[in-house]
Amino acid sequence: MDSNAFKTGALENRIEKNIRQLLELYIDNGYVDEAEKLKESLSEIAEQNQIRIVVIGQYTAGKSTIISALTSDDSIIIDSNIATDRASDYSWGNFTLTDTPGLYTENPEHDSRTIEAIKKSDLLVYCITSDLFNQYTKADFERWAFEVGYAGKMFLVVNKMSKEAGEYIELVENYKVTLNASLLPHSINEFYHSFVDAKDYRDGIKEGDKELIELSHFEDFIFQLNSFIKSKGILGRLDTPVKLLKSSIDEMDQKVLDDDKDRAFSSMLSRIEKRIDQQRSQFQIDSRSIIKRGLKPIKEKGYELSRDIAVKDVDFSEDDFNELIQETHKEISQELSLLCDTNMQKLNEAVEDVLYSQPASFFLNAIDGTYTEKKGLFEKQETRVTRIQVDSIKALVEGITGKTLSLATKSGTQTAGFLLKASEASGSPLHQTVLKIGRTLGYKFKPWQAVNIAKNVGNAAKCAGPVVSVLAFLYSVKETIDDNKIAKENEKKQLEFRQYFIDVVDELEKAYSDELKGVYEVYDDISSQVQEIRDKVQSTISSNNNMAKEMASIRENLVEIQKEIFI
Repeated sequence: MDSNAFKTGALENRIEKNIRQLLELYIDNGYVDEAEKLKESLSEIAEQNQIRIVVIGQYTAGKSTIISALTSDDSIIIDSNIATDRASDYSWGNFTLTDTPGLYTENPEHDSRTIEAIKKSDLLVYCITSDLFNQYTKADFERWAFEVGYAGKMFLVVNKMSKEAGEYIELVENYKVTLNASLLPHSINEFYHSFVDAKDYRDGIKEGDKELIELSHFEDFIFQLNSFIKSKGILGRLDTPVKLLKSSIDEMDQKVLDDDKDRAFSSMLSRIEKRIDQQRSQFQIDSRSIIKRGLKPIKEKGYELSRDIAVKDVDFSEDDFNELIQETHKEISQELSLLCDTNMQKLNEAVEDVLYSQPASFFLNAIDGTYTEKKGLFEKQETRVTRIQVDSIKALVEGITGKTLSLATKSGTQTAGFLLKASEASGSPLHQTVLKIGRTLGYKFKPWQAVNIAKNVGNAAKCAGPVVSVLAFLYSVKETIDDNKIAKENEKKQLEFRQYFIDVVDELEKAYSDELKGVYEVYDDISSQVQEIRDKVQSTISSNNNMAKEMASIRENLVEIQKEIFI
């Protein structure tokens, strides 16, 4: 995927492509009712699982142009006057960008439609021009960000940069100073933000003009938007339609397969994979919640101390900063370590439940004592299929649980069943990997020692020392008698000080997320194993079944999409 592409939209496009392929496959092979059932199921989850980004701001700020540039949709009306008089959705399956009427157009209906769209949003892109905030847009931005409390899901875009004369970097620096002054006691750095010219980018793409594309700085906005969406964990919602498609394929496998034993085996695999998907989704939700909640005291301390700058002496040293980080880390690491452990235990229990399910019992009864681990030189295809199925499920279960798996078929006992026994090894390699990640988080992972964080801590310590005390501060500006300049210098120092804490929180959040990637890789390994088993068995029992082959191919694509959603 192109590094400059809107990755969230591209991912949604891939899901949509798989939906179309699967529906066409069902219809072409005479499964019209099944295609309709899948469509209905997708429609039911669409509304509740949509990722909705609502683009808001003053009229003529270029909201429609930004959406057009993101989606490459030339049908979007762009006008110097009020181009949008209602909230318009531009959708990729479950992903939606909403264009809204401009604010303060002297049309109450426009404002009410915009407010309604904002309430339904997952993320907000607030758009202003290079003229920056006026009294109305400033009040509106602050209302949504701080009064209503949407700051955590807001992205600020300054558009139409090309109408300003001067060097881009210089302009941006000057704009940041002005914006920071407007947002006091808050800062623009509390928000994802970007300075762009969407029209230049749109024209550059149309004309193939690389220089115009570069000058627009729109690709930086795309990069920041991707990071923004990922940081909020909202991508995980795309997993819902993927799981639905996989489930539909599994159900269709039951219809396509001729043999009851093969259907039971396929059902066992599907149940295991559903448990994998559930555990992975829940792990993402729980781990993000632990990290964000745990790091909150650091940001709050930054706000608390910054208010004292130039008011009273700020007594907060580098050692104090390290101690604060270590205190938060202790709590976060303990919770994450426990989460890693319990998550794998739940997965083990879920897999064992599948082994005692009705499909597993049916599968073993169907074998009826005919299974042999030895590969016969002239064995029948049915025997070969059974051997591959049993060997595969044993390897999969033992790899996940770390326990040895044996069979009790009807010839040996009254009831056929799987027998799980503890092995000499202490857990599965997969479980050990996750436990190791948990232990690392608890004992070896020391985020405050990371280079970038240490640098920020050092800077914060310098700022928090005598430089920010009242006497030292007054001494640093003793040559000026301009109260306004002193006030501005005050504001600058407060913002800079607070920003050190915000930067550390961002660094720590990324550091924890990076450490946890190994857990998602464990789930990916299991999913890949399940897919390999399906492919191996499928190639043996129905090598000439084109529908089964195409479904397997679509399923493989869906597994790859899931990897990109979670890592």
